[in-house]
Amino acid sequence: MTKYDFQKESKIPYLECAGYKTLIRLRKRRFRCKVCGKIAVAETSLVKKNHQIATIVNQKITQKLIEKVPMTAIAESLSVSTSTVIRKLKEFKFKTDLSFLPTHMSWDEYSFKKGKMSFIAQDFDSRKIVVILDGRTQVTIRNHFLRYSSQVRSR
Repeated sequence: MTKYDFQKESKIPYLECAGYKTLIRLRKRRFRCKVCGKIAVAETSLVKKNHQIATIVNQKITQKLIEKVPMTAIAESLSVSTSTVIRKLKEFKFKTDLSFLPTHMSWDEYSFKKGKMSFIAQDFDSRKIVVILDGRTQVTIRNHFLRYSSQVRSR
């Protein structure tokens, strides 16, 4: 491999240092194989391959999402777009406990996203939310509760 040239400079947002927003100007060195002519790009531990956001910033976004900080505040403080924060939120996998249903449940529907209606079920006694469904149709609700075993539903 021989040194070839540099890729276009990438501007990568990084965590604040001493109260100042930090931007890394990353220039990755490219190399060309003398035999086959293929080009390879140098990699760094700061950024994943083919990404424009530092791994530490992605970890900070996750941390702030867990702390229930508003998405616009996260985006502004970490110098990323709101859509980046939303994309990171969609990576979360929420596991539902299909082995337990409360004996007393309260159900309701509420307006969600400009008039779209959603379904919510909660434990009546402890007021803990059991499920929030995107739709309120009978098919959506039935399909969700059919995921529970018949023994759990009959209790």
